[in-house]
Amino acid sequence: MAKPKQPTALSPDEIELLLESIALDHLFIETLQTRHRDSLDFHDVSVWGVKSALQAAFDAGLRAAGGSPKQAVHRTRKAHPGNGSTAVLQA
Repeated sequence: MAKPKQPTALSPDEIELLLESIALDHLFIETLQTRHRDSLDFHDVSVWGVKSALQAAFDAGLRAAGGSPKQAVHRTRKAHPGNGSTAVLQA
């Protein structure tokens, strides 16, 4: 019987390149290096950009682990009596 293929770990340099790629592609942040200047180190980003970047990072983690999601998780808002709404994760 064949042994299951183990995913290969990314090197620290490959991880850095992946994170910088996600930051650039989804958040339009050119570098993740600290530049000691507020105008260069702090960024206004949209919530959909953050969501997209988090999804890309999650997907990269799944690929690195050699897996894929079995079932999508959807976030819905349900009315909560008293103080607005609450988020509920549903599989």
